[in-house]
Amino acid sequence: MFRASEDATPSRFHPTEADLITYRDLARALGAPPSEAICRYLGPAGQHLVFIGESGQRDWARVDTQARARWPDLPSTGTTASDGKILESLPERIVYQILDSLKHQDMEIDLHQPIMPDVGPEKADLTLRRRDAACFIEVIGCCGVNRITRNDHERRGLERFERREAFYRRVTVAPVCIFLDLLARPEDLKALCQSLVDRIADDGRDREVSL
Repeated sequence: MFRASEDATPSRFHPTEADLITYRDLARALGAPPSEAICRYLGPAGQHLVFIGESGQRDWARVDTQARARWPDLPSTGTTASDGKILESLPERIVYQILDSLKHQDMEIDLHQPIMPDVGPEKADLTLRRRDAACFIEVIGCCGVNRITRNDHERRGLERFERREAFYRRVTVAPVCIFLDLLARPEDLKALCQSLVDRIADDGRDREVSL
């Protein structure tokens, strides 16, 4: 039986040992296995993983199967968070889980709730709340901060976000925007999420004192 580790030349369709380790480390750091799109932003370490992902879903699934055979403790794939909530995308699941692990007991995370319902129907991806303090979070899973898309699906995703972005400007609300490239830097992503939790905690205290 063919095994990638037995061939010195990396196969177009099979992960190398380095690929599997990269996949494992990122899955553990993010709390969910990465998508091929996230791996685009890993630099050289992700190049072969990206090629496998672009070869088709069956080839990408083989990466997870082989990694999970080596490390059965890897988090599950998909959009279902560790607490059972179903998110609309893998990037949303990742951000939700990190926020959920950091938030205080008196904080809530709303999923797809209206930003300003008396003005329009637009909804935020995630909203971190404490009392009447709120932080609206947009998870842009179709591209990096440079807004470069690669196919029609990603272009449609960016167009949807930009419509919401225009709504935010209209109601003078500044959301926190998390683009796909940040998910390739788990420590930076966690630091941002911690700063959001700290900010909501401080806003809530300020509002309590003013009452």
